[in-house]
Amino acid sequence: MTGVVFFAVLMLADVNFAGSIYVNQPTLVTEAQGQDKRDLLGDTSYGMNAEAAFKVVAEVQDHVSASAKVCYGCHGFMADMAYFDWTIADQFNVRAGRFPVPFGEFYLRHDPANHRSATKPLPYEMGRMLRRNQFNLAVLPEPYPDNGVELFGTFRGETAELSYNAYAVSGLKGDAATGDLDFIRSRSEYIADNNRSPTAGGRLTLAFPNLPISAWRWFALGLSGMWGHYDDDELTYLLGGVDLYTRVQKINLRGEVMFRRTEIPNAQAAFRNTLQDLYVQRDGFYVELDGPLADHFEWLVRFDGFRRSGALPVASTLESTDSRIYRYTGGFNILPTTGVKLKLSYEYWQFSDFPAAQIVHSGLVGTF
Repeated sequence: MTGVVFFAVLMLADVNFAGSIYVNQPTLVTEAQGQDKRDLLGDTSYGMNAEAAFKVVAEVQDHVSASAKVCYGCHGFMADMAYFDWTIADQFNVRAGRFPVPFGEFYLRHDPANHRSATKPLPYEMGRMLRRNQFNLAVLPEPYPDNGVELFGTFRGETAELSYNAYAVSGLKGDAATGDLDFIRSRSEYIADNNRSPTAGGRLTLAFPNLPISAWRWFALGLSGMWGHYDDDELTYLLGGVDLYTRVQKINLRGEVMFRRTEIPNAQAAFRNTLQDLYVQRDGFYVELDGPLADHFEWLVRFDGFRRSGALPVASTLESTDSRIYRYTGGFNILPTTGVKLKLSYEYWQFSDFPAAQIVHSGLVGTF
């Protein structure tokens, strides 16, 4: 019966299909003596890996649409989207279900088909982050879908427009024993909320789409914030960020600064260091330039970084309570035909606690 109803909805609705497939091969260029390759790369980046996404959007009627997306990556299979939109006006809309949480500028373009780099910006990096086992990933790995309700809209003027998102979602999960978030648990236990306390957040974007200088095409400034509980009881996390996007002729400039402050339990026996503050802070940033190069080529340069500060759990393999990563990236893409892109990039990783590493990514993207 359910299948019949679903088929009937598809027949009555205006349905669009889209997707992408990305295969990536990481290759270490040099290794410092004594480094363990698997420990450096992590299990998911050790060999050739793939990402795939399939999305369907159904326009049920003028004011109601439904979207669903399934993706496959280092997190396995996951429902990245399963929501409906109720469009009331440009200034006020309602979204309910499972959707990408609006934080930062990158969340809408995290699919490999939607950005020119072979890897994601370091604050959002997931399976391709070097030494991710030691750092427990960065600030907010993307994609981050969650269950909840979102209100959003845009107010447009002659020279500027203001967009907003406000949401309540289940929130990220973690454990008081480790004093940190558990991203695997957050993705696998998505049916129920471990603390029954929603996470609240929002995003504001001020954009100037019609600038008086003809070569200067766009300028936008965004603010994001998120707060909630992550353990089964009362420990909290707070995220905040500022992002910027502008375009001069065909060159895009993007930049973002963000942080996550995670409260840890008041139990010094669980940590190796004397606790001065009952939280761990993670800061991240990236600055990126990209653009086309002739008809079938693209280029990219990026500088990004990450910092973890605060007391270390007993099981942590880090030695410093203030650890940093800086990454320098240069990329070159080839577009032989419509729907196909070959991504090539070189990355130099500089660690405050470990020897530096160099890695080359070669990937192939197909879109449909």
